[in-house]
Amino acid sequence: MVAAALLLGVFASGCASIRGGVEGDFGRAAQQIGSAAVSAQLSLQVFADGRNTTAATDTALSDMLEEVDQAVSATADREVDTPEQGDLRAEVLQAANTVTGQIIRGRDIVAGVGGQPELTTVAAELGRAGTELLALGDRLEAAG
Repeated sequence: MVAAALLLGVFASGCASIRGGVEGDFGRAAQQIGSAAVSAQLSLQVFADGRNTTAATDTALSDMLEEVDQAVSATADREVDTPEQGDLRAEVLQAANTVTGQIIRGRDIVAGVGGQPELTTVAAELGRAGTELLALGDRLEAAG
């Protein structure tokens, strides 16, 4: 009886460490990518307002690219058990690709390749993508 209780306790603690399973993992990745997108948007807005330097903005955007890359690696490496989970992984990876492209475009504009109107467009796209990814992350974590 005591052995069964110990075994149940070990099993329960193991489940707690993998809370959310595949969906939860993809949800956390979506939230990480979404946060990076929103942070990149804010960096671009501060730069556009003349309240930050080119170097500081470029560094912030570079850091956000690293955040996205970490989430992409974790998502791509995560095994799936069902076609639906494969679809979720593809959705998160596609969104990450979009965010990565926008952050890179933002870095180009900050470096002088592009103008203020395009900077505003890129910042808005990052904000939209970030908001959608944060909502997706919340939904997946709740489902997991």
